[in-house]
Amino acid sequence: MTFLLIFFCFIFILVLYLIPKNISKSEQYTIALFSILIGLMVDVVLDIKYHLYGYISPGVQYLGFLPILVFFPVAGIVFINFYPSKKPLMIKLLYIIGWTIFSLVFEYISIVAGYFYYNGWKYQYSAISYPFLLWLQLLHFKFLKSLNKNKDS
Repeated sequence: MTFLLIFFCFIFILVLYLIPKNISKSEQYTIALFSILIGLMVDVVLDIKYHLYGYISPGVQYLGFLPILVFFPVAGIVFINFYPSKKPLMIKLLYIIGWTIFSLVFEYISIVAGYFYYNGWKYQYSAISYPFLLWLQLLHFKFLKSLNKNKDS
């Protein structure tokens, strides 16, 4: 379990390092912080308060911070980095659907690997949540871009 968690963290960081960047370092930093914030907020409510799912075992686990501190920000940066903003709506929707499928597959692998568990949560809830969370990332990025535009004027 611990080995796979650390292995996936390494893979995510490696992917982030190797991909060509289409967004600035300050945008990457802001996306990473926003991803961590959203991850912590959602997990505090759904994991700590309602005990619907969790990392490693019930309660706060130091190792359980790795997915929040690595997977969420890296996925957020990569998602925004390759988002087809100048493409037609259908392409954008397919992109979000593709990321939702990736997220669901990765969640399933995390459950099988044993560092993520359900305790009342259902896979269908994740299927509904991921498009919303990805859309929230996009809204945040558009807001960030608008702030930078206003700063330049």
